[in-house]
Amino acid sequence: MRYFIIALLGLALLWAELDAKLVRIRRIRRLVGSSERDAQITDYRVSPLDEEGVFKYAFKTSNGIDVQAAGTALETIGIYTYISPEGETIETRYIADELGFHVVGRHLPQPPPIPDYILRSLEYIRTHTEDGKLKPNVF
Repeated sequence: MRYFIIALLGLALLWAELDAKLVRIRRIRRLVGSSERDAQITDYRVSPLDEEGVFKYAFKTSNGIDVQAAGTALETIGIYTYISPEGETIETRYIADELGFHVVGRHLPQPPPIPDYILRSLEYIRTHTEDGKLKPNVF
């Protein structure tokens, strides 16, 4: 009897987890909309590796997604664009290399400008020694 109750509790937990996943999938499908789900690839180009090991690919979809990339196993550059839910075209350019993944886009947040007093402090540190004397030959 004890094993039956444990098995029943296990099935209930499994059912609850499966139901939560199905609810999430339904929410995502509602948010995405039917035009996104039914998007078709309208253009697809792939170039095989050349002598230096450089690859290239590009594709477009019917819902406005456009992707292009080229590179090697060590470095890739690319650009992708899509239409946001607000109707704006979002364009993102990136470089992926040994230093990481670096993206640029007007839609990405930008750091605030460095305050003038910080810039002056950095200049003072660069041109003066620790005891406050002017460093010789500093330009």
